[in-house]
Amino acid sequence: MADFNDDIDLCMDCCLDYFGDPAIYMPADSEKEYNLTAILDENVDVVDTSGEVPVETPMPVLSVKLSDFDKLGVRHPQQDDRFVIKGKLYAVTRQPEDGWSESRIVLFCEGAYAG
Repeated sequence: MADFNDDIDLCMDCCLDYFGDPAIYMPADSEKEYNLTAILDENVDVVDTSGEVPVETPMPVLSVKLSDFDKLGVRHPQQDDRFVIKGKLYAVTRQPEDGWSESRIVLFCEGAYAG
């Protein structure tokens, strides 16, 4: 499986170089901030199937390379962590699904970042 992860990392590197924006990762359980590159899509149709009726809602989604967190020596994003991208503060709305090399994280925009 290592070869697959390496291939996905190379692909993600190209995507991040072209489409990525600087991002700040702020884990909920830490005062530290970590700089990385991520791809923000501000309007993705996300389907929530936790209730009796599936609900489709447009939400921001962040694509990140999981090995970037490993290189920074920090845990992978979890619910309630925060990201700053393009001058806005975003909260992770739910526990991200496990991914091999890339993760797509559903966010909630909390507004402008006063930092």
